[in-house]
Amino acid sequence: MSNATDIRQSGGTAGSVDHTDTSLAVSRTIPVPPTDTLYRAALTFCLDGADVMMYATLKGAENAESLWHALAQSHPSQPSEICGPALSRIDRMFVDGLTRWGRKASANAMRSFRNALACWHNRMMDLPSQDIIQLADWFTMDGTQWIIGPGHPCWPSQLADLSIRSDWAPPLCLWIKGDPRALTSCAKPVGIVGSRDVTEYGRYVAHTVAEQAAVAGHLVVSGGAMGTDAAAHWGALNALHGRMPANVGKTVAVFAGGLNHIGPMRNRTLFERIEAQGGALISELCPGTIPEARRFLLRNRIIAAMSSTLIVTQARLRSGALNTAGWACELLREVYAVPGDINQPCNAGCNKMIGDHRAMILCAATSTEDICHERHKPVMAACPGISKSTGQDSSENEEAMEVPATTPLSPASSESSASQESSQDSGHSKRSKTKHTQPTRTQSKDGPASATADSGNDKSKGEELPSSHQMPDLRVKPKPDPEKEAQQRIIIAKLPEMERTLVALIRECRKRHLIVTPDALLRVARETVPDEIPNIGTILELLGALELKGVIERDAGILKLSSRVG
Repeated sequence: MSNATDIRQSGGTAGSVDHTDTSLAVSRTIPVPPTDTLYRAALTFCLDGADVMMYATLKGAENAESLWHALAQSHPSQPSEICGPALSRIDRMFVDGLTRWGRKASANAMRSFRNALACWHNRMMDLPSQDIIQLADWFTMDGTQWIIGPGHPCWPSQLADLSIRSDWAPPLCLWIKGDPRALTSCAKPVGIVGSRDVTEYGRYVAHTVAEQAAVAGHLVVSGGAMGTDAAAHWGALNALHGRMPANVGKTVAVFAGGLNHIGPMRNRTLFERIEAQGGALISELCPGTIPEARRFLLRNRIIAAMSSTLIVTQARLRSGALNTAGWACELLREVYAVPGDINQPCNAGCNKMIGDHRAMILCAATSTEDICHERHKPVMAACPGISKSTGQDSSENEEAMEVPATTPLSPASSESSASQESSQDSGHSKRSKTKHTQPTRTQSKDGPASATADSGNDKSKGEELPSSHQMPDLRVKPKPDPEKEAQQRIIIAKLPEMERTLVALIRECRKRHLIVTPDALLRVARETVPDEIPNIGTILELLGALELKGVIERDAGILKLSSRVG
């Protein structure tokens, strides 16, 4: 089975591109998920996002497998003598689950459940096989993605707060690229969020706070987007510069779609570095699920739940970062906001949170001691399928070898960070590629071996660990490669019609000397193509699709076409 297998989920955007990327695949052997986890993945395939109905039903079932069989038997295509009793069983599961969850099964709840059940039945028929065990390779993209459930040692237990302190459902399972141990490497992770159109001030704070948190061994959680998210992830990655890997915290990026739709593409290098340095890319959705706008709001609840402390570095009054902060407040997390110039709209959201006493003020970016727990080494728990010799477990004397931290390093912009990769690092990546024999799976495609695996292999051979000066500085800007840029040209004519229309609107705004914002695009659309683009929701959805494909970029809130557009 090819790694490019398209695991589709209903609700996808027409014309979307499957960014299946074998080069990001982990090089070590990924074991076949346990039976219960596979059935949780199958149940997730039936959903269109977080679903409290499914969570309640699973809570009342013996396990995921029994719920799946009840779903299959209650399908309308089954004979009445099979369908009828199965419907009664699944109704009982839902009622019992609600009771265990501390809720009552009202008539309205039962009607909502039956509507949800009909949707599950429709979606489950899209699976290529009803034999879930035989779909292990299909669900894991030929063994390139981990799937873990609540029983896995790397499962973040704090996700349970979504059902305990909130009325929302935790993920049924998680898909992971990278090292799953990163998810539990810190008892109290630090979440860092903010606007995509972040200024240099907000970018500096996000980068510096993340770097200081990672230096102290803490896990940094963010969303992998442009702007603040990218600055935070790069800050955590840059903490490794001059330090031993076993002492530096990891970073985890949470995505709103399947892991073969991670984006934006400008952050490709960032995602590769997260994996290579022992971090993880995670999603609660099956591969192939399109990251639609509504799914980003649900993704935010996972960032908030995983974080013990959430820091909002810069946000407008209407911002996805404030949505994440709202989740964090509901989950009783510690929320900090960075104050800013009251004359700048990009600071209004943070200033209002502080003024409304919904967030504490962050007084300094160069130290996290006052807002985080004590400094520690990342806790790399035992994980089935990851050998200690290939992990980041190192000798006890590594702490003595650590190079003292210097003055906090100034961050690079997210635009330059997304494309940083020195020629020295490229050579190192080629040398660190490894191959493993996998009797039951397709071998991984020469992806970049993680720095941790390389360290473990060197130690097992009795060789000396690489000295700190060999670690490439992630802030180095690469030399332009005209040949590579030519290969990455984006042809507008190949885009779907609606996306081509939005590109034309962006160009029209430029002709009129208008600042290109969603509101400006909507005004021009109402004048020129009112029937094709009727509202701001359509504008935002198309902008999200174009940004994922690298067609557009954001610069301080202003939209512009990428230089790669042909």
